[in-house]
Amino acid sequence: MSTELTQEIHIETDVRFPLNRMSYPFGDMEPGDSFLIPDQRRANSARVASIRFIRKYQPEWEFKMRRVDGGWRLWRVA
Repeated sequence: MSTELTQEIHIETDVRFPLNRMSYPFGDMEPGDSFLIPDQRRANSARVASIRFIRKYQPEWEFKMRRVDGGWRLWRVA
């Protein structure tokens, strides 16, 4: 390995790993309620989380997600 590259990279310790888990309010939603998710990765996370939530806690609930201006919107429809 080149010593030039080794000199440019600094190893750091005790840097905390960011926990970017977002908690979605599925349990607080009534039919007709919705929330906006501004970015694609979070929208994918919300879709997966909603599927897991309804399978585990409220199998009779239904959610729909659609692309809208500004991101994605998730609705509770039933």
